[in-house]
Amino acid sequence: MIELTLRPVGDGLGVELPADVIEALGARDGSSIYLINMLNGSYRLARHDDDLIEKMELVDGMMHEEDA
Repeated sequence: MIELTLRPVGDGLGVELPADVIEALGARDGSSIYLINMLNGSYRLARHDDDLIEKMELVDGMMHEEDA
């Protein structure tokens, strides 16, 4: 587990990711990463993955259909 410290950034808060995490995510300046809300209330940080995004959008749509 890696502890991150919240710091003021503009009107919000931000975190500085350690170099090894940035490398593992394949991130660089200007790239996108995603904070995914998991069902148990925790969050997952993930690299940009078009297939994952499409699957998450499908799951999200199915969950809303069940609520209707």
